[in-house]
Amino acid sequence: METRDIIRIDAGCESYWRERREAFALIRKAERAARRAKEAPMYLHGGYDEDGDVIAIENLAPYEAMDEVILALQANRTAMSILGAQGRKQIRGFDLGMPIGGLKPDAG
Repeated sequence: METRDIIRIDAGCESYWRERREAFALIRKAERAARRAKEAPMYLHGGYDEDGDVIAIENLAPYEAMDEVILALQANRTAMSILGAQGRKQIRGFDLGMPIGGLKPDAG
């Protein structure tokens, strides 16, 4: 026998709408972070060494920011439910760590 979480929707409740706003804001933040990570240069100019060669520095900040946003998404049940309902397991090629079968939409 399968047990399921029954999610109750109270559209008149302020907390329901607050959770929705926060979840969609988090999804938008993830989309912006993914775009920045895809468009950012892979290396930054770190100056020159004693021979005049360029010192390249890996630009990891956009990827670290994307990792943080993915962790925040995974911690937000509403956001993951929305993404699951949309059939999205990735944002711009970044895996969101969805379960293999995806998440069941919360009917909200």
